[in-house]
Amino acid sequence: MSAAVALMFMCASPAMLAQAPRYNNGGMPGLVVAGSENYQQLPEKARKFVEKHFKDSNVAKCEKYFAKGKYEVELTNGIDIEFDAQGTVTEIDAPDRAYIASSIVKDILPHKAFSRLEKEGLSQTVESVEFKKGKVYEVDVNIPGPDTYVFDINGEFLMIED
Repeated sequence: MSAAVALMFMCASPAMLAQAPRYNNGGMPGLVVAGSENYQQLPEKARKFVEKHFKDSNVAKCEKYFAKGKYEVELTNGIDIEFDAQGTVTEIDAPDRAYIASSIVKDILPHKAFSRLEKEGLSQTVESVEFKKGKVYEVDVNIPGPDTYVFDINGEFLMIED
């Protein structure tokens, strides 16, 4: 035990010591998998995306997931955005009973994918977009029945899932 720690224990009242957290692993709190992140610590590309598309909304929460190497930003308007370590959008979700603005959908999807949604009248009803494992985009739209459009990384339509 260091002298500073010993001094702290000698000066601490019994009530203070009783409130101190106790760990069964040598005093370490354990593996940290996520933590609050200062918005300014986000990759520049992520900050530019938020500032471009969400000027009228503030950041409510910013988290960094260390093991996954990703960031999650929650805005005051309820939008959740996930970014990879480089700041590229990997997922964006609208709050319940809300949609992602078509200008944002257009910005994150390949042109062919957005054109298909627009042609089918769905570009205004997108609830979420997720880039899955670098291979496909899954776009959830508000329609009855199967409501997830799947596109490859080039924007080619693959299927509709339930």
